[in-house]
Amino acid sequence: MNASEPIGIAVIGAGYWGPNLVRNFQASPQFRLHWLCDLDVDRARRVLGGYSTVQVTADLEEVLADPQVQAVAIATPAGTHLKVALAALRAGKHVLVEKPLAATYEEGRQLVEEADERGLTLMCDHTYCYTPAVLRIRELLHAGELGELHFLDSVRINLGLVQRDIDVLWDLAPHDLSILDFVLPEGLTPVAVAAHGADGIGAGRACVAYLTLQLSNGAIAHIHVNWLSP
Repeated sequence: MNASEPIGIAVIGAGYWGPNLVRNFQASPQFRLHWLCDLDVDRARRVLGGYSTVQVTADLEEVLADPQVQAVAIATPAGTHLKVALAALRAGKHVLVEKPLAATYEEGRQLVEEADERGLTLMCDHTYCYTPAVLRIRELLHAGELGELHFLDSVRINLGLVQRDIDVLWDLAPHDLSILDFVLPEGLTPVAVAAHGADGIGAGRACVAYLTLQLSNGAIAHIHVNWLSP
């Protein structure tokens, strides 16, 4: 890749989060958006608007066969992340995946190993790690300005989308875990974890959950995630 030229990109998925990726890639001179791929082609066209030169397709293979596409950004349901990301990596593309990286730990590890073997970048879009508030918290903790860390508490609740293929922990907690991993001072790590969830509406998966992590200095981190609030 020529570092002076924009990175050729394709977005896979035009549903809930895909339009945000489209908007940001189109706004940055560092990228050239070539494709928007979605099973609902009409929806993809609506995302792009009537005057866009970005190509639209429902065929992933068509996108991955384009040599102008150097990387893909995946914003499809979590249960499809393994299949779509593996296909992209095997086509030689760098991959950005919306959280969670995959629907299970084993699937996520498979993606990491595939990217390592091919020398490609695989990145999960932990967007909160780039926000000014989280950057400032990291700065304060790493500098010791807040003193010794005794506890960390995080609440991520909404009356939200009940996902079809993952529970509330896999849907929401990756945000909080990525922030925790990012802001903790060097040498301070989780050493034990407990998770409890409940399905009060018969969805077939946990809709409310509490995650507790013990840290290596004896401190505690507590995360509450909830699809049913208020």
